[in-house]
Amino acid sequence: MAFTRHALELPQGSVAYHRGGDGPPLLYFHSAGGVRIGAAVETLAMSRTIYMPVVPGFDGTDRLIGVDSYPDLARLAGAFADKLIEGECDVAGHSFGGRLAIWFAAFHPRKVRLLVLECPSGFRPAGAGPLSTDPKIVARQMFAHPERIPPNEKSPEEAARNRAVANHYHKGVDMDRDLVARLGEIATVTLILHGTKDGMIPIESANFLKARIPRSHLVFVYDAAHAIEVDQPERFAALVGDFLERGQAFLVNPGAAGATA
Repeated sequence: MAFTRHALELPQGSVAYHRGGDGPPLLYFHSAGGVRIGAAVETLAMSRTIYMPVVPGFDGTDRLIGVDSYPDLARLAGAFADKLIEGECDVAGHSFGGRLAIWFAAFHPRKVRLLVLECPSGFRPAGAGPLSTDPKIVARQMFAHPERIPPNEKSPEEAARNRAVANHYHKGVDMDRDLVARLGEIATVTLILHGTKDGMIPIESANFLKARIPRSHLVFVYDAAHAIEVDQPERFAALVGDFLERGQAFLVNPGAAGATA
């Protein structure tokens, strides 16, 4: 499924975005590594129109004046959605983008139909220790199956520049207390995904979110690290696709067709 890159002019400035697919809208927030369009996203695009904004500063774009925090990004994303998407949409985010997706849902509850959080950052417990900056260690924490990394993956230098931009927005805060205070406001049905081999986000973070987002469901994906959609693209696409199609009913066994999906 081909994706095309566009630019959208907003009051805060120009925002680049990728669009692909056909069907109901899915607003997709990328990780700290930048935009990644692999097999799992392409599969989702077979039944969804995916809008993937490039967070200002990532992938060689310019940062925007006055957009310096997650709340700023959530407001910017709201303006983005108002301009391109009519009414409510499904929202998904990975890691950095998962944290942004929660902020978006807190700020714009009427815009969100269903929410998907893949290993969201921002809820690292005290004592978990700092994340490594060694590229080799980061790669092991990110991928259980590096052989499945798509060929268009960014170079280590590009990924490092993107992570530096991510640091600009989260400012070294591992536990986003301001966002924690708003988790109980998230009324939409939410799917939280956590890889059983995730070396970046501890399991305590996933359980923490599950306990505080009222209508959330936590699913562990076996043999996947932090980038679940890379390690297990078929499982990721099947889980997320089923959730977006059936909402809370995705927890009900759909029968033989679902078992073999």
